[in-house]
Amino acid sequence: MAGNRRKHFIRRLCGLLLACLCLAGGLWLYMTRVEPNWVEVTGLEMEGEIDGVFRAVAFGDTHIGMAKDIEDLRTLVAQINSLAPDAVLFLGDLYDDYSTYAGDAEADMAVLAGLEAAYKFAVRGNHDVGGGAEFVYPGLMEKAGFTLLENQAVTLPCGMRVVGAADYIYHSPNVAALLTDGFDLLLAHEPDLADAVTGAELQLSGHSHGGQVFLPFLLDRILPAGAEVYYRGEYRKTDGGVVYVNRGLGMSLLPVRLFSRPEITVVTVRGTGR
Repeated sequence: MAGNRRKHFIRRLCGLLLACLCLAGGLWLYMTRVEPNWVEVTGLEMEGEIDGVFRAVAFGDTHIGMAKDIEDLRTLVAQINSLAPDAVLFLGDLYDDYSTYAGDAEADMAVLAGLEAAYKFAVRGNHDVGGGAEFVYPGLMEKAGFTLLENQAVTLPCGMRVVGAADYIYHSPNVAALLTDGFDLLLAHEPDLADAVTGAELQLSGHSHGGQVFLPFLLDRILPAGAEVYYRGEYRKTDGGVVYVNRGLGMSLLPVRLFSRPEITVVTVRGTGR
């Protein structure tokens, strides 16, 4: 009798272990194959003192080289073009580590050059400074058809002022003097710059990957410097401005995502006139 009970216990234990292994394998497959390629298109709408309607697509944190390659860029370009934006806004971190990238950067930029929009603006992320990218990034973005803004601003015909901040980790963002009394759209890779800047109606940022591995029940999150206050989605500041943190498309440190799908953000500003 005792021998039968022991055999029954061993069989149940083996079954439990097998189920746990299958569950762990399925979770790993989801984190590495499914969610990283399951792009969510989100929307942000607001009113502002501009003429007409301004529609932009914001994306960032592609981290090419960390389980992302030129085929992912082709898919991205086709998806953004299908949205027919007035502007495309890149929020930084093009390559994960440019110094070790084995692909063809020229070919990558030729693909990104296929993005169809009247305006294409970019800012620099921390990976666009470190990892051997500091001196090549401006040239790469130029080949992709983007205007790189580093503590610089451009006023569009609709009256919107697009302001680009320098990277917050390696450099010194200095954009206060560039803000106007009209509608200012601030592009800043690291979202926590928002606490040092007042007067921007909308700030778009990336950097955090939305946590990349996001477990809602955890109170203490592992977040990168520069994204410890604002790290995913929409926030409203006391000065009336909006901060929106895009979860990005790629990954860093490990090629995994969990409950933090890659994201493209469609931003619509409906003009109230100037």
